[in-house]
Amino acid sequence: MKKNKYIQIIPILVLFLISIIYLPYELKIKQTIWIILSLVLYFILSNLKLNKILKYSIIYYIIGILLLIFVLLTNNFTNGSRAWIDLGFIYIQPSEIIKIALILISIKYFDKINIFLLLLIYLIPMVLVFIEPDTGGVIIELLILIYFLIKKIDKKKILALLIALILLIGIIIGIYINNKELIINIIGPSIFYRIDRITSFLNDNSIQTTNAIVSIATGNTLYFPEMYNDFYIAYILSKNINIILIIVIFTIILLFMLKRKNTIGSNIVFYLILFQCWYNISMNLKIVPVIGIPYLFLSYGGSHIISSMILLGIINSNEDNKDNYNMDSPDLHIQA
Repeated sequence: MKKNKYIQIIPILVLFLISIIYLPYELKIKQTIWIILSLVLYFILSNLKLNKILKYSIIYYIIGILLLIFVLLTNNFTNGSRAWIDLGFIYIQPSEIIKIALILISIKYFDKINIFLLLLIYLIPMVLVFIEPDTGGVIIELLILIYFLIKKIDKKKILALLIALILLIGIIIGIYINNKELIINIIGPSIFYRIDRITSFLNDNSIQTTNAIVSIATGNTLYFPEMYNDFYIAYILSKNINIILIIVIFTIILLFMLKRKNTIGSNIVFYLILFQCWYNISMNLKIVPVIGIPYLFLSYGGSHIISSMILLGIINSNEDNKDNYNMDSPDLHIQA
């Protein structure tokens, strides 16, 4: 098993190397530090007992909530969002921390809490991340919640929840159309920030995505915001990196993860990594709206690199008692 843990890192290291090569010098150093730290955390966690990791899941959750509250109090806006805590030499993104905490606490107490408590556990951070605003973070947390809800309730109740969610969205849209001031008072002016991204996508008038597409097509890099972060795929493709190479490397990473599927937490981590990388490529190719989701292991930034490697370390942790937390066990499908 230890051999597999090390082999799995090889394709990720290739993406890390590509990431560093095409970054400006001042960002190469920071990215290298983040990568080294993430690898250290991976090897530490992958060699710990799973029970030891899950033991403190509530503490992780509380810390994540406190950091989300703190980032809102700082009013330190970056690109229109209060999503990062500035420590001077590094930036911390609490939404990445709470993502890990939500997965761990859901696994640890899956068979001990009812549907309503599970919803409350997720609702608190989702509201806080929504206020930042970090649409991508909210969507990731929602996907994690949906995964555990599907495992916890029967199909009829899933359908009822989906209908209720659709009705809620419809009510919000209806209120916005008929009484915009009420929505603004509840959600805040950040609603315009979200709507602007959607309308830019629908009207095809985003300079960021347009320049990204032109850069990919011509091999001549134009300026576009977030070219080292969310749009790093477009940036390196404009430097004549073959997209097939990136897809092949990413596929190898997923194939290694498939060997770990149906064990503790590996399903949700597999789906999250697949979704985030698919959405990022689609965003770079102007297929979906821009919501701030990086390409894992490749885009510049420490938070997503460290959180992803932490999750990989957890699902590769020592096997002791993993069957007790198997999400596909029929014994854990408790009704609300």
